[in-house]
Amino acid sequence: MRVGIDAHFIGNQQTGNETYTVNLVRSLAAVDTGPNEYTLYFTNSKAAASPPVDDPRYRSRLLRPGHPLFRVPIVLPRELFRRPVDVLHTHYTLPPGVPKSTRTVVTVHDISWEFHPELYNTRRLLRLKTTVPWSARKADRILAVSHAVKDALVQLYGIDANKIVVTHLAASQKFHPQDEAPCRQRIRERYGVDGRFILFVGNMTPRKNLIRVLRAFAWLRRERRIEERLVVAGPGIRNSNLFQSALDRLQLRDGIVCTGHLYEDDLPDLYNAAEVFLFPSVYEAFGLPTLEAMACGTPVIASKRPAFPEIAGDAALLVDPQNWESIAAGIEQVLSNASLSHGLRAAGLKRAAEFDWKTTAAETLAVYKELAQAP
Repeated sequence: MRVGIDAHFIGNQQTGNETYTVNLVRSLAAVDTGPNEYTLYFTNSKAAASPPVDDPRYRSRLLRPGHPLFRVPIVLPRELFRRPVDVLHTHYTLPPGVPKSTRTVVTVHDISWEFHPELYNTRRLLRLKTTVPWSARKADRILAVSHAVKDALVQLYGIDANKIVVTHLAASQKFHPQDEAPCRQRIRERYGVDGRFILFVGNMTPRKNLIRVLRAFAWLRRERRIEERLVVAGPGIRNSNLFQSALDRLQLRDGIVCTGHLYEDDLPDLYNAAEVFLFPSVYEAFGLPTLEAMACGTPVIASKRPAFPEIAGDAALLVDPQNWESIAAGIEQVLSNASLSHGLRAAGLKRAAEFDWKTTAAETLAVYKELAQAP
């Protein structure tokens, strides 16, 4: 069996989509003991030269030009006709033309544009609303990262539920409980974070809800006199005018530490050292940081929105993401109630252990084999 996997996310941006691709490829190499061959299609030359796995069954192909305007309709189809594969696995969108012998799999990571179109510019919204439904209908199989995504595909696009397979994500092995003292020392040296703190990981896109988090935190400092600082970790936040103006308006200059871009291995340290991890996103198709924090034994506050109840179960404290007072109340509960905090730590560790990348890879491999063997 020859499988082609779209790896254009790798090396281009630190996102959940890249995390998915890297962990899936590594886990496929571990669970697939057969002679199957894999081709990874990159657009980043450094990533192509240093793929996620060192395995002779895997080869890299650098697609040029890599811009999706050319890659999807022209470059990838040309590559597939030159070097056919039995199964092609892409993200969100299929190329308009593939060899007749090639079966297709599409992973849909997210469908937030259907619920929150205001978060997208007009051009991107039009592209997503056009290409994703078309690709979902055309694909032989769809991999959905949660049942929330599967249900949305069925209800909004009329997709046959039988051709959708839910393959959950998981926290990678680097996320696990560690001794708190050395974790605190490392983040103190690199980011100047000292003492007890609340952790937020994300960016400035409105659905990550950072502005409401800042309002909740400002109220807690003013009205409840909490001593914890808020550590905001993520790219592009520090230089955001919206973020900077919010700090001034809420008088939070001395209460916030913004790390900027994180070193690759620093996120587990931050999770392990945090008193609580805050992830009250307005919408998430999966919400992988919740599992990462849980796997480190960190109490988690998340949203009463899809897919958090599905993924976190009762191992997180769920709040209304569109009400900053609800967010503030959740933080206060965890910080002031040691029994609740310890209970969330224990429940989170147990819940995170139920998700495993090798399981995801095995489920994905089963889809590949089913399609490759079909008439």
